[in-house]
Amino acid sequence: MAAGAAAQETPVPEGPIQEVIVTAQKTAQPASKTPLALSVLGGDELRQAGATNAVALAELAPNVQITTDTGMLQVAIRGVVSLDTTEKGDSSTAFNVDGAYVGRSEAQLGSFLDLERVEVLRGPQGTLYGRNATAGAINLITNKPTGKLEGRVDVEIGDYNARHVEGVINIPVNATLSLRAAAAKISRDTYLKRGPNTIGLDDRDDNAARLHALFTFAPATSWLLTAERSRNGGNGASSVPLANFFSGTPILGGNNLANPVYVDRGATAQATAAARFADAGSYRNNTATSLRSEFKTGLGGVADLTYQFARLHAQVEQLNNGTYFGFPMYNPISGESTQRTHEVRLGAPAGAALNWVAGVYHFTEDIFRASTYNTVTPGPLISLPFSPTIASRSKAAFGQLTWRAGDRLRLTVGARTTRDEKSGHDPLSGSLAGPGYSAHVESAKSNFRLAADYDLAPAVMVYGSVSTGYKAGGFNDTSGSPYKPENITSIEAGIKGRFLRNRLRLSAAAFHYDYKDMQLTSVVCTGASATDGCGVLTTNASNAGIKGVELEGSWHPTPDDRINFSVATADGKFKAYRPNATDDWSGQRIDRAPAYNATLGYVHTFAFDGGATLQARIGTRLNGAYFLSDPSAGVRYRQPSYRKSDIGATWTAPSQAYHVQAYVRNLENAITLDSLVPGGFGIGAPRTYGLRAGMQF
Repeated sequence: MAAGAAAQETPVPEGPIQEVIVTAQKTAQPASKTPLALSVLGGDELRQAGATNAVALAELAPNVQITTDTGMLQVAIRGVVSLDTTEKGDSSTAFNVDGAYVGRSEAQLGSFLDLERVEVLRGPQGTLYGRNATAGAINLITNKPTGKLEGRVDVEIGDYNARHVEGVINIPVNATLSLRAAAAKISRDTYLKRGPNTIGLDDRDDNAARLHALFTFAPATSWLLTAERSRNGGNGASSVPLANFFSGTPILGGNNLANPVYVDRGATAQATAAARFADAGSYRNNTATSLRSEFKTGLGGVADLTYQFARLHAQVEQLNNGTYFGFPMYNPISGESTQRTHEVRLGAPAGAALNWVAGVYHFTEDIFRASTYNTVTPGPLISLPFSPTIASRSKAAFGQLTWRAGDRLRLTVGARTTRDEKSGHDPLSGSLAGPGYSAHVESAKSNFRLAADYDLAPAVMVYGSVSTGYKAGGFNDTSGSPYKPENITSIEAGIKGRFLRNRLRLSAAAFHYDYKDMQLTSVVCTGASATDGCGVLTTNASNAGIKGVELEGSWHPTPDDRINFSVATADGKFKAYRPNATDDWSGQRIDRAPAYNATLGYVHTFAFDGGATLQARIGTRLNGAYFLSDPSAGVRYRQPSYRKSDIGATWTAPSQAYHVQAYVRNLENAITLDSLVPGGFGIGAPRTYGLRAGMQF
């Protein structure tokens, strides 16, 4: 949309729905006038949902699945996902904090802290976000310093010994400088039942802190400096056995089950670590430290200039424990990564009739990581060591232009050219005897976006677009064998609007993907035993087609009532695809793509004499069945459809200075499959309950 369009927009009278300004297209514009599939979650909404990291977004946005795998984040949007969370892999979703790209999946798990909003962009973002954004983008927008002295403190306690404390303070130092500091500490016990184990199982002991310093030199000139650090601690990742959920015949030394059939054994049995783990301990101490700089200024009314720099240093110190290959096995991981990003953008000034943005981008990342997979008795004594060094480089030039072709029609064209290269060396590659590998891959791609949007009414817009996205290629950790980039062409059409005198907000989209050279990842063992010659193998396994529809909205029938809802479908299927020499998955559903998901929530506010309020909430999410697969073994595990419901009540004092909230999440106590590892699953959270309280000034 042109920057001047919002100012010319006819106000919509009455009703409680307020417009939200987003920066999804790297320029400020109303969410209802942004011509792409977009969910916006405000800071208050995130706190009400207890969102302390990105995993919670899976319950709040349609066609989004977010899970963890051995302590690393995995994001699937409309069935597009990367399962390679090793040092050689990259996410398919561009994850950004205040515009700074966060490449490592372990660093993406930093606690949500003092957020203004989260923007979830669905669909390939090949122009403004570029590389490795075939699924979409997640933008975390933090609260920035203001000219007002203010602060808040929130405290939460819950079952599983859950504890959460967060504090924020904003200090205007003088007319030029304002500071904003935030800190949080989050902990809980494991959700898993011990079974025969004596070691600590997967839990949480996290903390995070951020300091913003905003210098405002003139109305159009500012400099934001940010220092941020997060720590994910506690015990290392643990899995539960395959047999907790499925019957079947163990194959490949217990790595998989042949012909698995889901059996509902109940939540207690599903969450029990039924096998003995290695008595080697368990810990996690992963840290991410970032320094960010954003300078903005106006160039005499001709253009606005933005320069962003970010440096992220991530360290991994983790000991996972479980039965990963049918044997007790522990997996120590250590290492560090350093990434630096530079982005310079020029954009149209506010109020310009022609809206445009253009820029250049440069990214570097250097990684060293050492890991070993060690079995213990009973069973063979095997050690699989890895010691890779990885260097990634990416540079791009991009631009997007929106032209007002009349009072109602806007036409958008965008393009980006990207060049990526990645080098790696590992003298071990899973064997003390070598020979290891050395590898280097390069790829280049030009992507485009063509879009049009039209105002049917002052508060109703329709749009259509054709866009492409690309994810860089790479190489594998045992042989250095390369795999090609993956590419998506997306056709999308949608409508956004506010109706019933601004009491109903609706957003709907239909999409179709042509998905080429899909990168699929699994653990492959090529040696004589179940754990010999094992590594994470990524191949360009298949082309696929994905299509679906999405609808989300909010209805305020009265000033005291609000109904939130969404429904989405995703029909994603492989085209011609044989994952191995004996199996044929052609025409079958791709992984992590439920046929449907839907949410429904109701909020009622009771007002009392004196000004106090009580807000009661109830909500539920329905999720269709989905697959977790091991292509190399030809095995597919089907998670049946499920429902998870939440309830809560929040009392707020007349002055708005205090509030108390009680909640229960996942009333059904549904235990769902998050990730697949050899011989086991990572699982989602069970039923939880707790109490929150907060004050602000």
